[in-house]
Amino acid sequence: MKTTNYGKKVGQGLKAIAKMHSQVSQLLSDCDGLFPDYTSVFVNTVTRDLTYHVSARFWMAEGVYRYWFKEGQPMLGITVIFHLWEGEIEQPLLILGSLEYQDISSENIKEQCEAWALFYSVTDWGPKPPRFNEIIELPDPDEKGAISNMSVIIVPLFWIENIEDIKELYTRLGVKFSE
Repeated sequence: MKTTNYGKKVGQGLKAIAKMHSQVSQLLSDCDGLFPDYTSVFVNTVTRDLTYHVSARFWMAEGVYRYWFKEGQPMLGITVIFHLWEGEIEQPLLILGSLEYQDISSENIKEQCEAWALFYSVTDWGPKPPRFNEIIELPDPDEKGAISNMSVIIVPLFWIENIEDIKELYTRLGVKFSE
């Protein structure tokens, strides 16, 4: 472990991860502009379940999420999975989704919305291995009836070059954008 090349490679990797996190942050912010008539469900929170404890298994988020809600419309969401501690993905993934909840309103949205639903569409509820660049329909994915239907598209994160790529994927999910 005394070789300086290893340390330099780790340093380069950490810089690349920091840059990716910054770019994903900008992507999530840019997506807000796609849905001006919607409300951000979790306001500015994009991840959770991180520990601050010295005996942590890890300190880096496995993923981030953002959801938008408009009364009478399916909830829209985006999730980026950076890595998994259990299971395997070869590269960071982007998941876009349209979620239909049974009993959701502006009064109970934060309590009813499962922040990791799109994450679970890859890790637990969807096909294994994940199928890229196709619409995947998941009726009653949580098997609790809370989410009656979920449609997702999963692509490698680095397929995305600009916000138009995101808009095209949402359009494939049936999302209509105001002109």
